[in-house]
Amino acid sequence: MGTLQTLPVCVFDGGWNLPLWAAIEQGFFEVRGLAIELTLTPSSRAMMQGFAEGRYPLILVSADNVVAYQQKLAEVPVPGEPDAVIVLGGDAGFLSLVAAPGIRTLDDLQGRVLAVDAPDTGFALVLYELLARAGLPKDALHIEPQGSTEQRYQALLAGRCAATLLRTPYELLAAQQGCRVLARSADALPHYQGTVGATRQAWAEQHPVELKAFLQAYRQGLAWCRRQPAAACALLQAHVPGLDPPLARAAYGLLMDPTHGLTPDLAVDRQGMLTVAALRRRYLPATQGRQERMQYRASW
Repeated sequence: MGTLQTLPVCVFDGGWNLPLWAAIEQGFFEVRGLAIELTLTPSSRAMMQGFAEGRYPLILVSADNVVAYQQKLAEVPVPGEPDAVIVLGGDAGFLSLVAAPGIRTLDDLQGRVLAVDAPDTGFALVLYELLARAGLPKDALHIEPQGSTEQRYQALLAGRCAATLLRTPYELLAAQQGCRVLARSADALPHYQGTVGATRQAWAEQHPVELKAFLQAYRQGLAWCRRQPAAACALLQAHVPGLDPPLARAAYGLLMDPTHGLTPDLAVDRQGMLTVAALRRRYLPATQGRQERMQYRASW
């Protein structure tokens, strides 16, 4: 085997990275000539900063963050003409609104602190939709940026917020600690594009071999996880502190759910992207008059 090509990839930490972990551990990237340099981001701001600067040619992030980047409404300045493109459909979000112990209903959240990664991008807009459907406008609460899913999970347990959106398996871990799931995005939004893989069009055109190899290895990693449930559960436990065997099996079941789990063919959910755009128009006045620019490729 020749020299491996290093490929920096930035992700949020969490169970949705299972195919990526599997592909790395099983050598699926290596046999295609890639060495993945994985960075776990503390926030979408840090990730998008690195993406804009070219330090992370590939990112796994919410579809909303990519659309925000294209609209020049990201949390960081976008140099020149934005050319982000979605190359991988990952999942439908795995989003659960989880409240601290003692909070039993959505009404109990009025006037309380709710934690998000960033208030104007990403999954925060799903939070606003869940609250609105319960009759709670976001100005009835205190919305605070508190970082990634793992950081918000820790904030919830430490009492620094009353509730937050958590992604699998953190909602399972929180429930084990006495927290309560108040709502799930899948129940309110049957089509929503959650995690996607994104790159810049210029990088994709200059590195077609590396991009194809990454997608092939990722898809192989996902297929391996479906064929090897016990080994995949062990991989989840190895990467998520505190995840015992029963919770790992429960998380695996959610991740592999045929309707709301990881997308087997990596296709982008077109209806899910329309939902992303609709939520942006509904909750972000700054999007008015801006082209949505939901650029993605169905296959590579």
